[in-house]
Amino acid sequence: MKIKGEVTYTDETGKIHQIEGKIVLPDDTAFQKLKVDGKFSFENISCEKISVDGKCEGGTLNAKNLSVDGKIKADTVKVEQLFEVDGKAKIDELEADEIIIESHSGSLGEVKCRKIKIFSNSNENDESAKVAITSKLFGVEISASDENQRVRIRKIDAQKVDLQNCEVDVIRCTDAKIGENCAVERLIVSGEYEIAADSKVGEIIKEDSK
Repeated sequence: MKIKGEVTYTDETGKIHQIEGKIVLPDDTAFQKLKVDGKFSFENISCEKISVDGKCEGGTLNAKNLSVDGKIKADTVKVEQLFEVDGKAKIDELEADEIIIESHSGSLGEVKCRKIKIFSNSNENDESAKVAITSKLFGVEISASDENQRVRIRKIDAQKVDLQNCEVDVIRCTDAKIGENCAVERLIVSGEYEIAADSKVGEIIKEDSK
C-alpha cells in the first residue's frame, strides 16, 4: 500500500506507529487500527478499524469498521459492522451490516447489508442544489449537473432501506423509505414502504413476509 500524508496505525502486538510523508507498506501488514490523513492506495488490505480523512482507492478492502471523510474508490469492500462515508463512494461490491453515506454523488454496484441510509444535508434554499426529477430509467435523459446530484446504485439487498438523492435499478428489502429526489426502477418489498412526493418508483412488487 502507498500513503501520502500522515498515517497512524496499531500493529498486531498493540504498538502504535506514526509516520508522515510518502509511505510504502506491504499490503499484508497486520493492523489492528489504521488512520490515514491524506491519500491511500492499496491492492488487498484487511484491518479491524480503518479511518481515512482524504482519499483512498484500490482493489479489495476488509474491515470490522470503516469510515471515510472524503472519497473512496474500490472494487470490493466488506465490513463486518459499520461502513460510513461523508463524501463520495465508488464501489463495485459493497457488503456491511450497516451503511451510512452522506453524499450528493457517487456510484455503487451490488450492495448487501442489514440497514442502509443515504442522505444529503444540502440547503433546501440553495437553488443550485435542487434537481429536477428526471431519469434515464424512465426514458428521460438527465443533464450532467443533475447527474452529479445523485448517488447511482445498481442493486440493493437489505432489510431496511432509507434513501435520498439516489437512482437505483433494483431494491429488494423488508422496509423502505424512498425519500426526496429518488428514482427507482424496481422496488421489491415485503414489509412497509413510503415514497416521497417528488420521487418516482417504476414498479413495486409486494412479497410475502417470510
